[in-house]
Amino acid sequence: MLVAHRSTKGLTLSNREREVLTWVAEGKTAWEISQILGISNSTVNKHIAGAMRKTGSVTRTQAVAKALTAMEIAG
Repeated sequence: MLVAHRSTKGLTLSNREREVLTWVAEGKTAWEISQILGISNSTVNKHIAGAMRKTGSVTRTQAVAKALTAMEIAG
């Protein structure tokens, strides 16, 4: 089975996805991020899932790494 890999160049993460991934990069949990941003835990997880999908990532850590590489978030 062939698996298509999505390039990380030219990512189009939303501002909120970038914000959430920045907090993930700081080691914050979804619950902690929800408290910081004043949004629900579920909403945080939806933003993380969207960023993972857009970056072609399997884990949140991989999404952070790809976003850093693509300069979508600061390191």
